Amino acid sequence: MKKLILLTYSFPPLSTGGTPVVLNLCRYLPDNDWKVIVVTVANPRGMNTDSSLSAELPDDLQVIRVPHGKIAAASPSFITGKQNSAAKLFSFIIHNYILIPDRVITWRKRVLPVLKQVIETEKPHAIMSFGPHHSLHLIGLSAARDAMLPLFPFFGDLWLEDSYVEWPSRLNRLIELFLERKVTRAARGIIATTGESAGYFMDRYGDMCPPTHVAENAYDPRRITWADYPVPDPDHLTVGWTGNFFGMQSPEELLQGMEMFYGRNRESLLRVKMAGAISPEAVRRIEADPLKGKVTHFGHINWADIPAFQKSCDVLVGYLSARNGSAFKNASKTAEYLMSGRSILGIVPEGAMADRIRDPGRGYIVHPVAEQIASVLENLEYQWKTSALRVPVDKTAIEKRFSAVNVMEKLSVFLDRMAAP
Repeated sequence: MKKLILLTYSFPPLSTGGTPVVLNLCRYLPDNDWKVIVVTVANPRGMNTDSSLSAELPDDLQVIRVPHGKIAAASPSFITGKQNSAAKLFSFIIHNYILIPDRVITWRKRVLPVLKQVIETEKPHAIMSFGPHHSLHLIGLSAARDAMLPLFPFFGDLWLEDSYVEWPSRLNRLIELFLERKVTRAARGIIATTGESAGYFMDRYGDMCPPTHVAENAYDPRRITWADYPVPDPDHLTVGWTGNFFGMQSPEELLQGMEMFYGRNRESLLRVKMAGAISPEAVRRIEADPLKGKVTHFGHINWADIPAFQKSCDVLVGYLSARNGSAFKNASKTAEYLMSGRSILGIVPEGAMADRIRDPGRGYIVHPVAEQIASVLENLEYQWKTSALRVPVDKTAIEKRFSAVNVMEKLSVFLDRMAAP
C-alpha cells in the first residue's frame, strides 16, 4: 500500500467546510491502496469546533497533532469599542502584510520539523497539502523539496479568486500571486473541487500548470442516504439552511429577502430553520418582526445530527454572496443536499454551484438579491400547496458524481499516475 502524508488544518474537532472533504480522504483513499497519514494541529485557533466529529475518524487512522502557538495581534474585526486607532493599524499590518498568506503561517516553525521527521520515518510516496489555509501549501512545498517528493496541493477553495477573501491592497495581492505561482509551478498535480476551479489554474498558468484533477465535494454514503425519514412538518413549508456565514459572506440579502416576503405574506405557512454561525445582528433581526416566530436560528448542531435536520425540511438553501470568485465555488453541503432527496434552492450567482443544483438537482436558482429571494419564496409556497415542488430524481447520477466512494476512487487513480517515479 502506498503512503500519503496529508497536511491539513481542517480536521476534527475543527468544524469547517473543508473538514468533510478531509474526512472523505481519510476514510476512502485507503480503500484504494493509499494509506493516509495525517499531520494536523493539536489546538486549532479561532475557528468553530465540534467534538462529535472525532467519532467519524477511522479507528486505524494515523494522526500526528502538532501544537499551534500564540497568534500575534487580534484581527482588526475584533478590535472594537474604545481601542485606539494605533492598535487597529498595527493589527491591520500584522494580518495583511506579515501573516502572509494567512495566520496559520505562524504554525510553520513547529509543524515543519515534525513533518520532515514523519517523512523520514514513514517514507511516503507523496505529500498532499489541503487548503485553505493556503500557508499549508507553502509548508508542504518546503518539506516536499527537501525530501524530493511529489506535492499535490488540494484547493478546497481557490487562493486568489476566493469570494470569502478581500484583498487590502494591490501589493498584498501581488505577493500572494507570487506565492501561488511558486506552489503551482512546483506541484506534481493540482486538485480542485470544480471544473471551473481547475480551469482557473490552466487559464492563468498555461504551460506552467501541472496536470489538474477535479475531486468533487462529496457526500459520505455512510451518513447520507436516499431516505424519507424524518418527514417534514405537513402543516408548514419548511425551508432549511445549514452552514456558517464568515469572512466576506454576509446574510444581508437573505435577511432582506425574508423580511420582504413576510412583510407582504403575513399569513404564510412557510417557516425557515437556520443552523450554524451567524452574526449577533442577524440574530436580533430574526427575533424581531416580521421574522419573529417565522424564522428560527438553532445555532450550532452536532455533525451527527445534520442529516436528520436537513431531511426535516422540504427545501434546503445553498447561499453564496455575489462576489468575485463565487462562480468557482461549490459548497461541500451541496452533495448532501442532492442526496437528501429534498428540493434545493440555490441563492447563488451563476457558476459551479448553480450548475450542480440545476442538474442533477432539478433545483431553483435565484441571484442573491432581496426581491428575487422574496419572489422565489412565494413561488415555492405556491408549488408546495399544489404538490408541485421539484426534487432530485436521478439517484444514480448523483451517486456516480458525488458519492465519496466514487470521488476518492477517481482521485486515487490520479495519484497513482502522477506520483509514480
